Amino acid sequence: MDDLVRFLRGCLDDDEAAARAAPDGTWGAPRLLAQVHAARMLLDASNASCPPGCAVEHCFSRGCSLGRTGPVHEAGGERWLCDDTGRRFPVPPVTSEWALRVLALPYAGRPGYRQAWWP
Repeated sequence: MDDLVRFLRGCLDDDEAAARAAPDGTWGAPRLLAQVHAARMLLDASNASCPPGCAVEHCFSRGCSLGRTGPVHEAGGERWLCDDTGRRFPVPPVTSEWALRVLALPYAGRPGYRQAWWP
């Protein structure tokens, strides 16, 4: 799955560069940047480089791919993250490999795409 994540990050970098290089006022550029941001959030929530403890839900330990967004707060059986304003957010589950394969579908024609990644 690490190769798939690297492939997707490269494709998203290319998409971002193309959107930023578009002339001001280009209709699709802001929407493309939003899509790149959303896809990167899903990639960050994948557990490709996480320890085994992140198999179902991120543990937010030092090795967790989302460790930088912690700490996780717990009380009354609930878990949440806080942003810098104190607003609470649910702890994200791990993005499945299937979801990453679906994200890669639009790039199936690019060099480096592997048929094994087809969902």
